[in-house]
Amino acid sequence: MIFRKRIDKTQDNVHLDRYLITYADLITLLLGLFVILYASSRVDEEKFKELSHAFSEYFQPEKIADGGASVFKGIPNGIPEPIMPYPSKKTLEQIQTETEKSLKKYVESGLMTVTRTGNGLTLTLSEKLLFNSGKAEVEPEGMIVIDTLAQILRGIDKQISIDGHTDSDPIRSFRYESNWHLSVARAVTVGYHLIERGLPENNLILRGFGAQRPIALNSSIEGKAKNRRVEININELSNNTPSTEGYKQKK
Repeated sequence: MIFRKRIDKTQDNVHLDRYLITYADLITLLLGLFVILYASSRVDEEKFKELSHAFSEYFQPEKIADGGASVFKGIPNGIPEPIMPYPSKKTLEQIQTETEKSLKKYVESGLMTVTRTGNGLTLTLSEKLLFNSGKAEVEPEGMIVIDTLAQILRGIDKQISIDGHTDSDPIRSFRYESNWHLSVARAVTVGYHLIERGLPENNLILRGFGAQRPIALNSSIEGKAKNRRVEININELSNNTPSTEGYKQKK
């Protein structure tokens, strides 16, 4: 009996010490990891200097391009000068002609109108052309019109105001609490898409009028459809128009 008990105690001691094997393996792996990290962090300073010198020799400003006679010229300020579009000298008549020609399909279908005012030009885009009812996200076909207008208006030195209008039916949705909110959102959406495509924003005005400026009676379905619109008004700059260089001087 005594002999048997001694054997059992020896076996118990062996099982209790088995965690040391796992612990030792873990320490060995950690040691190997730190050795690898240390070795990879060491930089051969001599090789680094040689590589740096080779790059500086090859890319120096006076280096002649292989196979050509040109010289790489450095940039004085370290940053390339931006390429700014030259202001377009288009007249209102030219803008009207280009718009009517490029968007003839939409003008003839009544989805868009081009109107000369006393001293400007008004492009009226119907809701049906741009948006779904109660929405301010431009539909794919409307984006075609906006892209075309951006090409025509890009870089012009004119005063541009983009106005959103609705009919008199009240709206209250999760996103738009009133017609005011919807009309402003539509004007901002159209204006921002044009800015993204190159329309100068210095002389740009974005406004929302809700149902306050109807062009037809809201007593009929046809009249309400006409009132739901976005207008792009293009006018000559006045003498008191502010700019990045101050106010325009009177001639």
